[in-house]
Amino acid sequence: MYTKQEIIIRSYREGKSQRQISRELQISRKTVRKYLREHEEALQSAESKAAGRTSNLSRAPIYKKTQPRTKIKLTREVESAIDRLLEKNEQKKQQGQGKQLLREEGHTGSTSRSGL
Repeated sequence: MYTKQEIIIRSYREGKSQRQISRELQISRKTVRKYLREHEEALQSAESKAAGRTSNLSRAPIYKKTQPRTKIKLTREVESAIDRLLEKNEQKKQQGQGKQLLREEGHTGSTSRSGL
């Protein structure tokens, strides 16, 4: 069985673009670019290309944290706000205005199609 990194590198060597690889594997194009960039850096810094290939493919990916995430507790206040929004959402859905409710509450992110 091949790792994600091996599949990405093999596909790239076969001439596929980063965008095509990301579509086929259903992963972010940034992830594809990260794996390819790490592989190229390992090949350049390795004493021999064969050593670079094997050491780079057997190593776990390195993730860079931009900022530590703060944990949010689910309090009674948050639960009641969620319940209130869900109730309003049901009313709005019946009128065909599900997404507008989120904008009224100040939500600026994207919405999924699953519940709206």
